[in-house]
Amino acid sequence: MDNAAAPPSSGAAGEEMATAGALPDDLLDEILLRMPARSILRCRAVCKAWRSRTSHPYFLRAHAARSRIIAAAVVDTTAIPDGEFRTTISIRPLGDGDGDRSGAAVSSSSSFASVRFGSRPFVLGSWDGVVCLVPAGVVRPLSRIDRYVLVNPLTKACTSVPPPATRGIVICGYAHPTTSRYHLLHADDAYPYNHMAAATIRILRVGEKNNVWRKIARHPAPACVESRTYIRFGGAPPVSLHGCLHWLVAPLSAASARPLLSVFDMEREEFRQMDAPEQWARHGNLPHMMGVQIARLSGKLCAFVNEPSASALGMWTLEDYSDPSSWRMERSIDYSRHGAGSRNIARTFRNRFSAATTAVEVLPDGVSGNGDVGGGGEEEIMFLFNQFDTREAVYNVGRAAWRWRRILPPPTRRVMAHKECMLPREVSFGGAAHFVEESDIGGHRCICI
Repeated sequence: MDNAAAPPSSGAAGEEMATAGALPDDLLDEILLRMPARSILRCRAVCKAWRSRTSHPYFLRAHAARSRIIAAAVVDTTAIPDGEFRTTISIRPLGDGDGDRSGAAVSSSSSFASVRFGSRPFVLGSWDGVVCLVPAGVVRPLSRIDRYVLVNPLTKACTSVPPPATRGIVICGYAHPTTSRYHLLHADDAYPYNHMAAATIRILRVGEKNNVWRKIARHPAPACVESRTYIRFGGAPPVSLHGCLHWLVAPLSAASARPLLSVFDMEREEFRQMDAPEQWARHGNLPHMMGVQIARLSGKLCAFVNEPSASALGMWTLEDYSDPSSWRMERSIDYSRHGAGSRNIARTFRNRFSAATTAVEVLPDGVSGNGDVGGGGEEEIMFLFNQFDTREAVYNVGRAAWRWRRILPPPTRRVMAHKECMLPREVSFGGAAHFVEESDIGGHRCICI
């Protein structure tokens, strides 16, 4: 017992601590950034310096950028007694399953939170580990949203915020790069069925006194482009890269149809626009560029452009982020030939691939992420055809092979990508956060907001 209680400065443990303390700061950061979130949580118990280092917002954002593990944020709503609903939000690792079998392949998880609602909530999205819901069942044109409910299933923190006085809807949320305080972006006069949001954007710092929504000035348009452009948000969340959020921009008319990206600097709270290749306009279903979807690939911005006439997806990457002219066509992904059994991938992509209905997720280590099944640890691209299929199309980059897999639950649930990293565990709602104990309602454990 005496040896077990000896201070770290003696014996082998002391030597290990001394060695770790002698490491240069940049090397120590590199080691910590390569660790999974669970290991970093244990490292925080080593000393105050390591806890402080791994809690810094810049470290959290860098760790999120390095993370190669993608999980699923699963939102499942069931009816409970007294005409109410229990919505359970859980974080589950992706599994893999045979596309010809009916069973879902998402593992169970202990990271979850259940919230009670008076009606079936509408799921807006999941951003930086926080799921945003609207208590009213369906968001319709001219309908009034009375509040947004934010839930972090990892910390079981939740809060609700009122909307601004103007019509519109929240298009995304994010943890601030330097404070980790959660922010929401709201687009005026826009609804999900439009698949785009007007460029008049308002921002809320969650937990701010009086819940003041501030208007962000419109970003100036380049020459020969209409000043009023639209940010699409129907298919997937914005792509986060280099401290900025990225959306595709859809001009109002085909006459000014120039492909653009709208870029929001999360720290400066400013918009700017970035040029995109003119070739995208040939296949983008103008004027709204619906045949293009952007994603993140190996630390770079990438885009998938549907080319129905060639039965292929053009895969583009931005080689130099500071140079918008460095977009390059990396490969053409042929979807006319595949080994996916009876499911016709070519027909699905021709008829259903759309930025409004298709989410794209790049999985660096494949669907399984462990090298045992599915991608075998190889890079794969997953296409989720929302509202149409209960299976996902998966493309293995190294083997140039397609397959259908039921990776995610049936359409009675809403599933979104969740990056396994430290950032969601540190997201702050400020003084608005509620860590409410679960209560027993008719035998169901729920958080009451």
